[in-house]
Amino acid sequence: MKKNFETRHALVIARREVNNYFNTPVGYIFLAIFIFFVNILVFLRFWETGKNIQLLFESFHIPFLVFIPAVTMRLWAEEKKAGTTEILFTLPMSTIEIIVGKYISAMFLLILALSLTLPVVGIAVYAGSPDFMVIIGGYLGAIFMGGAYIALGQYISWLFAEQTVAFLVTTLVFFVLYATSFLSTMLFNVPALALVLGWLKDLMAFISVSWHYESLSRGIFDTRDILFFILFTALFLYLNWRSIEKSR
Repeated sequence: MKKNFETRHALVIARREVNNYFNTPVGYIFLAIFIFFVNILVFLRFWETGKNIQLLFESFHIPFLVFIPAVTMRLWAEEKKAGTTEILFTLPMSTIEIIVGKYISAMFLLILALSLTLPVVGIAVYAGSPDFMVIIGGYLGAIFMGGAYIALGQYISWLFAEQTVAFLVTTLVFFVLYATSFLSTMLFNVPALALVLGWLKDLMAFISVSWHYESLSRGIFDTRDILFFILFTALFLYLNWRSIEKSR
């Protein structure tokens, strides 16, 4: 295995994956569906709530639960089904370079999707005076949250040879992570239960991806939230590497 990580190798893999997305209508369909649902979620409430730009960032949650699994499901599952993983690993590249290259390609698609929501920001600026710290924090948080989801989805994709199964499992796991903070509030609404198991409520909120995203989307920059996303992403990229190395 190569000892030194070479960025150019990762970028070769990233370019290959991006081309795979856009050589067929799949990539365009993913982007169109994401933008459609974001716009629907935003404009249903945008004019009724004082043209609040934060609605844009709140609207990312649900589309992410479907968009990112759709993007990550093919990263490894398609390779396994087509039998090209063996060929891929014979290239003069390290496993981590291949993993990072695939991750970069999915991040490119995510950032492209987010950039297509900028017209909503333009409308908000034209219609009122939005808080630019909220805009910066919202997009930064969406990139961090999306990056964490992508790392997890990429790892799950390695575990299955069928894209459909990878998609369904990833969506279910994402939904659990998304709902954890809400479940903690609902389950521990009873004062007696909250008193005894208050630590569990805090733990459930802390491991919730959406809980950490909420602060950033309000323009509150807490290094603990950023560190959480970085460690979350690194953990699942590492698990992806370990699982591949064990299977070779």
